[in-house]
Amino acid sequence: MNTSLLEDEFRSKVSIPDGEFEKFSALLESFSIRRNEHFFQAGDVVKFAVFILKGCLRQYYISPEGVESTVYFAEEKWWSGDASSFRNATPTNLNLQAMEDCEVLLLSRKNWQYAFDTFAWYREYHTKGQQRLAARMQEKLGQALTETAEQKYLRLLKERPSLIRRVPQHYIATYLGLTPETLSR
Repeated sequence: MNTSLLEDEFRSKVSIPDGEFEKFSALLESFSIRRNEHFFQAGDVVKFAVFILKGCLRQYYISPEGVESTVYFAEEKWWSGDASSFRNATPTNLNLQAMEDCEVLLLSRKNWQYAFDTFAWYREYHTKGQQRLAARMQEKLGQALTETAEQKYLRLLKERPSLIRRVPQHYIATYLGLTPETLSR
């Protein structure tokens, strides 16, 4: 199992004492998922935190009317899942789908808790990550409420140009809160 991307991600954010990453990596499972398959769907209890080694995942909601709204796309070196469902063992409202064939590392709830309790550097990484995520979500909410469709698309082109090549246009539209017809214009 290749864990070098994950180790690089951790080391870019925190210091890891000698030998501890190897102990942590023993808690991980390697997993492959095919394009368009789901890791989980609304109503499931999320059993794993997912770290992406290769591929792209889409996390989305489905409204009562059946309209999909993409929350985010996760690419290599990103974590994905539903933290609330994962930690509390409650059903999720989200769906997590592979946009491409993916290679990932999985961390079970039991092993996540063990790592959190055992490795101070992992707690620090997680705490810093939660702080960054909260700030990023606040910024994204503000952008969603104030930007025009054109501004949203231009920002996406600037910030994440790889998504335009990797993800079908109708999914990009659901991410930007647009109809596919509006996006194509």
